[in-house]
Amino acid sequence: AIVIWKLSIIIPKENAEIEASWFLILNSLFIIFLAPLFSKWWESKYNPTAAVKFGIGMILLGIGFGALAYGSSTIPQGAKTASVSLIWLVIAYLFHTMGELCVSPTGVSYVSKLVPPKKIGMMFGIWYLVNFLGNGMAGTIGKYIDTIVEQYSMSYFFLIFTIIPAGVGLIFLVLNPLMKKLMHGIR
Repeated sequence: AIVIWKLSIIIPKENAEIEASWFLILNSLFIIFLAPLFSKWWESKYNPTAAVKFGIGMILLGIGFGALAYGSSTIPQGAKTASVSLIWLVIAYLFHTMGELCVSPTGVSYVSKLVPPKKIGMMFGIWYLVNFLGNGMAGTIGKYIDTIVEQYSMSYFFLIFTIIPAGVGLIFLVLNPLMKKLMHGIR
């Protein structure tokens, strides 16, 4: 299924077509603009624990996919092409980047804090191996988009990725007290 995101917000009277791949730069721009804000947050007295940061990051990821699910709700079932407003893609990138800023630096930081010095190289290798496996799984699952869109809808496809990360985020928040105890005061 190919989705063409229209530039209807910026140019409402024209039906200019813009491919979604043109917006890959948004992640980098949002990181540049938001990283200092997140850094200040992590340095403040409101600095949450690692489990809370992971939970917030996963919930933000789910919200980003929720924006895509809502934005694609007007696409009919089985459509091969469709046009929707690009604002949903921008919102999704914003929330995904905020989620990334919660998860990625926190994970790297806690790998270096919690691992014994002799094992740190191996654990960083495992950290990046798990990232590789997650990206591989995402690519494999993404291959089923046509099947899901034909049987259900594009919105249903994105809704799957709204519910799963948000649920994982809630699990992280519930497990926060246990995680704090297992980390023996390391912040």
